[in-house]
Amino acid sequence: MATSSRRKKSEKAVQPRKEDAFLQRYNVELLKCIDDMKLKRDEVHRDILTLSEEQHKLEYDVTQLTGQLARVNESLCKKMKQQTECDELLREYEEAFNKLLYGQQTLLANVRRAVNTVAPSVILEESEAASLSSRQAPRSSRMSVSTRAETRADGRRDSRRESRTDYSHQESRAESMIQ
Repeated sequence: MATSSRRKKSEKAVQPRKEDAFLQRYNVELLKCIDDMKLKRDEVHRDILTLSEEQHKLEYDVTQLTGQLARVNESLCKKMKQQTECDELLREYEEAFNKLLYGQQTLLANVRRAVNTVAPSVILEESEAASLSSRQAPRSSRMSVSTRAETRADGRRDSRRESRTDYSHQESRAESMIQ
């Protein structure tokens, strides 16, 4: 019995040693897991800090870009308003130019019509006057000083007096020919 009781005692002593070894191993494993967990927590904390920094940078960039976007939108609105004003001015100027062009065309047509109606008679009168003046040139040298004779545009002779009434009559006649 002594041997069996020794065995029982040694078995009991061995069992706690085995249990202590298991506990010790579990404790070491548990401490390793806790250390790993702390390392992972530190790594996650570093990631959080990095992401937080990146978030602040992005928020700053967003603030800057929002301000820049506001300035660009404001400038764009001004430019679009200027373009609209330019388009309106161009439309008005083109309209005015077209009116001027139409007025010029009308004026040109009226002048041509007037030239076609008046010019043939004036051209005819000028040619007659030229032929008469070439025939009358020797006679004019024979005239006396007191009654100078001049040839009118229509080729007829006109004795000219130095009075004011005759002079004003000639001016009005010249003006009517111009018109």
